Amino acid sequence: LAQEPLNGLVEKGERFTEQDKQVVFDETRRILAEILPLHARLQQAGQIEVTMTPYAHPILPLLYATDLAGIGAPEATLPQRFSFPQDGIAQVERGVERYREIFGQDPKGMWPAEGAVAQEIVKMVSDAGLLWMASGEQVLARSLGLDGFTRDSRETVQEADLLYRPYYVRYRDERPVAILFRDLLISDKLGFTYSGMPGKAAAQDLLERVHAIHARLQEEGAEGPHLVSVILDGENAWQYYENDGKEFLHEMYRLLSEDETIQTVTPSEYLALYPEQREIENLWPGCWFSPDFATWIGEDEENLGWEYLRRTRKMLDAYLKGEKAATEEQVAAALDAMYAAEGSDWFWWFGADQDSGDDPAFDLMYRQTLMDVYRAVGEETPVWLSAPIIPQASPPPAREVQGLFTPSVDGVAGEEEWAAAGFYQERGGAMARADDVIEALYYGYDQESLYVRLEMVRPWQELGEELEIFLYLGTPGAPQASGFSRYGAQMEPPTVLGFGASHEVAVDVDAGTAVISVAAQDGAWADPQSLDEAALAGATLELAVPFDALGTPGTDSERGPRTGDTLTFLAVASQRERDLDVAPSIGPARVVLPELQPITTWLTVADPEGDDHGPGSYTYPTDPVFDPGAFDLREFVVGTDGEDLVFYFSFFGPLNNPWGSGSGLAVQALDVYVDTDGVPGSGRRLLLPGRNAALPESQAWDVVVWAEGWTPGVYQVDEAGQPKPVSTGMN
Repeated sequence: LAQEPLNGLVEKGERFTEQDKQVVFDETRRILAEILPLHARLQQAGQIEVTMTPYAHPILPLLYATDLAGIGAPEATLPQRFSFPQDGIAQVERGVERYREIFGQDPKGMWPAEGAVAQEIVKMVSDAGLLWMASGEQVLARSLGLDGFTRDSRETVQEADLLYRPYYVRYRDERPVAILFRDLLISDKLGFTYSGMPGKAAAQDLLERVHAIHARLQEEGAEGPHLVSVILDGENAWQYYENDGKEFLHEMYRLLSEDETIQTVTPSEYLALYPEQREIENLWPGCWFSPDFATWIGEDEENLGWEYLRRTRKMLDAYLKGEKAATEEQVAAALDAMYAAEGSDWFWWFGADQDSGDDPAFDLMYRQTLMDVYRAVGEETPVWLSAPIIPQASPPPAREVQGLFTPSVDGVAGEEEWAAAGFYQERGGAMARADDVIEALYYGYDQESLYVRLEMVRPWQELGEELEIFLYLGTPGAPQASGFSRYGAQMEPPTVLGFGASHEVAVDVDAGTAVISVAAQDGAWADPQSLDEAALAGATLELAVPFDALGTPGTDSERGPRTGDTLTFLAVASQRERDLDVAPSIGPARVVLPELQPITTWLTVADPEGDDHGPGSYTYPTDPVFDPGAFDLREFVVGTDGEDLVFYFSFFGPLNNPWGSGSGLAVQALDVYVDTDGVPGSGRRLLLPGRNAALPESQAWDVVVWAEGWTPGVYQVDEAGQPKPVSTGMN
């Protein structure tokens, strides 16, 4: 029940004074001050067990070595290897020390940040004196050689005897560490689903699920007792429950207390009662919700963040090894900042898979934390830390690219040959300045090249001597990237491109020639190669940049961008080593590359216009982002380009990206269901969850490709008839 002094404020309801606010602040501070002492008392009384987490919440396996991420995601593009196991050890030790300061005793259990584990971290956990740690059920499945655990129609795990017990992991012959694995579904019910149900009904559902597990264990004839681990992030749950979840929690604890089958127990209590447990020979690298670390590494932004981290840690290593001199206080301050930069949350928000709502702010804070490492030991902060990791949002063009086209690169822009181009109109816009020289930027592509056309405000001869035009391009997976134009880092303010440029095309206006270079470390440009197609005439510049020229020799990206890759670019006009103008002026342009290889067509299905209403009377959402025809298929084509299976969709409406997904696909979501064996009755009739549709038994599917902006994937039907994700490359 509400109590004073807050109850009176609740009844007042409005017109609060500064004094009223102070009452809220004072009560908040009082309650916060009681949280840790209360938990300490409850732990001393044996009612609860409080776990610890490594100091700055790092992904421990990735501190050990980032190439561990390739085990769970073998096709991922990973950054240059980051490997500082000593930092993982220090983060665990600091977490233990902090726990002792707060609770006056040693911790027994550890929740690794994000439940991230691997065989390689077992020794550091054991050496810290910890008895147990925990992770997700997918990690256990892979550790046991399974793709995943199967569930029946009631969502009960069928391999119950495998999941619902602790295991031991060990490094050689040293002291083992017990590890628990969370029930993914039940944990997520508490974290995300039950908040939308009446509290008592949700609690009853939880108890019924645990009893169903017990029944399944009896069916298996499994020897117990077994342990069901329910693990969730508290901040994901209670704020969304009505009245902070009090009804649910009270009912749950009441039902558990009265139940004669279920006994609540802490992990340490269980291990003390039942010390004999099975062992896992090799602990699979993964986290609380997936058997990999793809949320924190593998995307371009994430990889660039790791590269910044690696460079900074390498600089600090010189001081830790005594190769450079600094005071103990300076090194200690630098290590504090370094450990903070190794925290997992920076990389959680990098990439298209997560959105903080203010990603640029996280980007800035991360780079400032790395700058603090340099400042702590008296080093000058490198220029590259001033360039953002998260690319600046791309502004919508005045017109999107309408289709493939191949213009003549001769400096004469025929109206018809550029009719399918996208373009940005620069002059007269909100960001226009008196000294702007670029009037418009046009762009487009065919299967071999990107084409860019600049229209200047006056003919080239009238724009002055020593004029240079640069085109900066960013390609996925490039080993080096620059965030500044050639002269931008020395300018005040600097010319920040808003993305990492892997290539620079430099146009010599006087000579009418162009060269393309690749980004090197510290903002330099290397390996210049002539471009054959560049032409200036009147006030027009036309460029053709072959996709083959956008590779980086000697690296994984040697071949350059491929079908489905996002290509980012920005034009800069400079004079006498001073940048004058950029286009687009309000952010870099982006295109998703088309099919770059000829397709051998296997199947073409034409779809009539105006039938985008499903089997009934569905209508479009009313928000203006859903353009007419956006869900109306024109044609579906299946074929191969000699390497990959290609599914080609075209629509009567536009494929816009109003929410900025990494793939460029935001409004539409596409499923392709494939019957691989053609055997009636095999496979699965139900479509993926949320589709509310099924196929005839004779057309049951075995594999589905799900294309959408944030969590695309390929799923295969397992032996239990359930869709399971499979690892495969998809663009």
